[in-house]
Amino acid sequence: MSSKKTDDRKNVVIVGGGAVGQPLARILSRKLNPSTHYLVLIDCRPFQIFLPPALRLVTSDVDDLQTTSLIPHDKLFANGVGTFIEGKVISIQKGDSSGGSLTLENGDVVEFELLVLATGSGWEGPLNFPEKKEGVIPFIENIRQRIKDANDIVLAGGGCVGIELAGEIKDIYPDKNVTIVKSRDHLLTDVYPLKYRTRVEESMLNRDVTLVLNDYIDDIPTGKYDSVKTRSGKIIKADLVFQTRGGRPHTDFIKSLGPDVLTERGLVKVRPTLQLASYDDIYAAGDIVDYPEEKQLFTANAHFRVVIANIMAAISRKPLRVYKGSPVMILLTNGKRAGVSYFGILWGIIFGDWFARLVHPKSLLLWKARVLAGYN
Repeated sequence: MSSKKTDDRKNVVIVGGGAVGQPLARILSRKLNPSTHYLVLIDCRPFQIFLPPALRLVTSDVDDLQTTSLIPHDKLFANGVGTFIEGKVISIQKGDSSGGSLTLENGDVVEFELLVLATGSGWEGPLNFPEKKEGVIPFIENIRQRIKDANDIVLAGGGCVGIELAGEIKDIYPDKNVTIVKSRDHLLTDVYPLKYRTRVEESMLNRDVTLVLNDYIDDIPTGKYDSVKTRSGKIIKADLVFQTRGGRPHTDFIKSLGPDVLTERGLVKVRPTLQLASYDDIYAAGDIVDYPEEKQLFTANAHFRVVIANIMAAISRKPLRVYKGSPVMILLTNGKRAGVSYFGILWGIIFGDWFARLVHPKSLLLWKARVLAGYN
């Protein structure tokens, strides 16, 4: 089956309905001329799993996040401009002169004049949500039960995922032993100043989280076990080990455009306009973009603003906007009422627990995400 319409409207297609693709679809549906263009959003699930509260979601049923953080795509499109297709894209075929088409796993073909790739990252461990919608709730319930049943939890990775998961576990189960194993001499990466990384470590230690630095867990044990061995030979008591290292870009299908489209890490090579290096009609945004910055929601939001402006400019044949990067910014929570934030402006500003309590970053961001998806 093909998505080719009986009218002459041209498709603007977005692949990926996450924190970039979902609001991008909402805003574009209001901006596109419904007499000349039609919007298509393609994603393997009929909802976005909003990641900022996802670690709280998989830890317990507090705040009923199972209801609110799975944000459906059913209210996205304004003015009858768009449609949602539930499916997985497996390849991209570029047209002879402009536009092209996408092939889905079920064999359907979707044509495009302009294409936005916003497929985000794939994660391991407690954020490795199934692609099929039917598997998401059982996955969440399984992770919650495993955390509840465990006494000694080890997190293999000391970036944002490991740190925030440790805080969420300590909020619900303060008596459980939680250990973070990090391959470097401090938590996080050296994108952040040492003074901030040290504050984050102090925040973890204040929750009785054990830190094992300059070490690595090569293999996550399976079945029943009572310990895990690190690369240095250290034995850590553990009846639950989660992989909490960084994500990997969801870009395998983009290789169909040619061998030079992706970097060795699987990131999409782009121009400053966020167009693909060799394709004027294809844009990329979010975690998959090859740009020297941290993969965060703040930067993703900056990407989709540029992409929206450039799609509208391309349609009207006006000059495109250039993405100039974003300041380093992070709101790292330690449970519901603690956290350490960093803003890479002026001399570099750090805020502690009071700021996390003031802004409630997870609930605030979730509220905004739901509004951007058409929910009040």
